[in-house]
Amino acid sequence: MSKSSKKYILGVDVGATSVKMGLVDANGRILSRALFQTKAFASKDAFVKELIKQMRALLKKSGTGKNKLAGIGVGLPGRVDFKKGIVHDLTNIKGWNEVPLKKILYKIFKTAIYLDNDANAFASGQLIWGKARVARNAVCITLGSGVGGGLIIEGEVFRGSNFSAGEIGHVCIDINGPSCGCGANGCLESFVGNRYIASRAIEKIKKGQKTLLTKLVNGDLKKITPELITRAARQRDAFSVKLWEQTGTYLGIGLSGIVNIINPDMVIVGGGLSKAGKFIFKPLNRELKKRAMRQHLKVLKVQNADFNDDAGVIGAASLLERER
Repeated sequence: MSKSSKKYILGVDVGATSVKMGLVDANGRILSRALFQTKAFASKDAFVKELIKQMRALLKKSGTGKNKLAGIGVGLPGRVDFKKGIVHDLTNIKGWNEVPLKKILYKIFKTAIYLDNDANAFASGQLIWGKARVARNAVCITLGSGVGGGLIIEGEVFRGSNFSAGEIGHVCIDINGPSCGCGANGCLESFVGNRYIASRAIEKIKKGQKTLLTKLVNGDLKKITPELITRAARQRDAFSVKLWEQTGTYLGIGLSGIVNIINPDMVIVGGGLSKAGKFIFKPLNRELKKRAMRQHLKVLKVQNADFNDDAGVIGAASLLERER
């Protein structure tokens, strides 16, 4: 899509909790948005029906007809056949098995459709419009409920032999560690995913640890979130600072192995947990310096991802831009 074409891309970021979508221009800017809840639908068919309804409504609201729509990009949390547009399965969303979503959407919108794993879409967005534009090789990681990874190798998103590459969250960092949702033990995600961070905080508080968090949630420990932990850390709560210190250390251990294998120019960190800023980046960088090989560290830069909460939508839109 050339910058003079005045055409737009509809980017759709499907998550286990909500679906975000936006109309994106040739410079990676979102011009119009929509959002709906994922868990409101009992079946895949009902979900797809609502997805199409919301996409149509957004296009109508923004006045984008077929002559202005360059295409649609969709990022999904699971294994996606990028070439055929088939969703093999989705993490935490039931009923999605071998769904020909590209074919379904094309019948309705009659435009170019590209689907990919959401972490790959995130990496693509950083490559097209973000910090990875100046990188030959990069590791892109998203920190949220889970840990998603996208790999950029020689200027291209690397998807692997059956579209499963980049599962950084399932690199083992402790063979005796806690069980992970994938069925293994000691995965990075089981130390760094946001629900694990919150549960670790709650467990320590119940054992008598003193912390500002108790006051912030009025004693209701179920309300503890990574956002509140960051808030407490900024108020110099030693307990919360230490939680992020541990999290950044685990992340650095996991990423150091990836860095030693790939030798990237950049590690780009996004997702909700990256908002902890220095509390997580400082121990992450320290651990990388301790564990990554010196020759790799000479070229490596650790960067916060561009686009904040819009990274998924912009990444989905970039799938189309990348292939044109």
